[in-house]
Amino acid sequence: MYQPNYDELVQSWNKTLAVLALIAEVPVALVMKIENNIISVFSKNDNQANPYEIGDSEELEDSGLYCEHVVKTQNLLNIPNALIDDDWKDNPDIKLNMISYLGLPICAGDTTPFGTICILDSKPHEYNEPIIKLLETIKQSFETQLKLLHQQKQAFEQQQFTELATLIRGIAHEINTPLGNCITTVDVTKLALNDTKSLLVKKQLSQQALQNTLDTLDTLENTNELLDRNLTACAHKIRILQDLLYTKPQSSKTVITLAQLSESLQEHLKEQIKYRAIKLDINYQNPHSQFEVEIELLKQVLIILLQNSMEHAFNNIADPAIEINIFNFDEVLKIHYKDNGNGISSTELSSIFTPFFKGSNNQSGLGLGLSIAKKIVSQQLQGDICVQESDAGAHFLISLPK
Repeated sequence: MYQPNYDELVQSWNKTLAVLALIAEVPVALVMKIENNIISVFSKNDNQANPYEIGDSEELEDSGLYCEHVVKTQNLLNIPNALIDDDWKDNPDIKLNMISYLGLPICAGDTTPFGTICILDSKPHEYNEPIIKLLETIKQSFETQLKLLHQQKQAFEQQQFTELATLIRGIAHEINTPLGNCITTVDVTKLALNDTKSLLVKKQLSQQALQNTLDTLDTLENTNELLDRNLTACAHKIRILQDLLYTKPQSSKTVITLAQLSESLQEHLKEQIKYRAIKLDINYQNPHSQFEVEIELLKQVLIILLQNSMEHAFNNIADPAIEINIFNFDEVLKIHYKDNGNGISSTELSSIFTPFFKGSNNQSGLGLGLSIAKKIVSQQLQGDICVQESDAGAHFLISLPK
């Protein structure tokens, strides 16, 4: 299930709350989040006088907290001095010397309650209209950000559903064909043997019927070969699907120079094209600069790109060529993979990494190679791979954080 990444949001809200507390002249500004009857500190201003820490939590129901009232009423709560207020003089925040409170409810992106935004003071405080308006404005800003996160979640889940549906259709198509061949083969053999057995039991087995059965038995060797071939095809397709669906243990990282990486890639990739008239160039700068990389996983990705070029890009290309340019920046390693093949149409750019995707001119293979490359780069190498628009051929960019 998709879980929003709140890290950047918390950091941004912390800064906003710091400004709010400064303008309101209070020691504490908080965003409280509720989940399963637990209310916890989600975001806070950085102030030595703030006794609350992110992650501090309490049960919400019947807690007597200021925020419980705000959540239940979904209205503003303004308490200038709880010590002289019979309804609030015994609330739990008094123990932390927070005797004044101003808070508003915050709704999540799907309109369900998210929590509260509030400011507190250790002395009596009459909150004026500008401060209340400021709190309302910040509340609306935070709700807008939560709504955007919710929309991202919906878009992500819809994309996942679409990809899953495509995956299921692809699996059904790829597995059903060889399995169907196996079932047909078994049924034909079973029918011939059952017919012969029935005639034998009835003592009606003629010489011609027996000869037909013997002819069928003579073909069992071919039948077994057909079964073996199709079952092997099924097993192969399932292994490919496992590579797509499951993350393998990460290989060990290696500290390597650009020169060593280039040499390793040259040796590995040239083995793949030694029987093909394909020119391979690998270029780099600063040959002695070092970085850490999981070299075997990177080779696997580049082999997939290489195979993709060989199978689908070089039809009717007189002098096929592949160029790999490696750039070692301070925080990222960038690898540009280019071929001079037929290229990728603009209508296919957004779908090329989708499982079982086959372009308009590509009817061979499973259509899983680039999906697996995407999974390796994003999940195991913690990087990104994308297609760049190119005037000629295909251009892939791999970015690996260092």
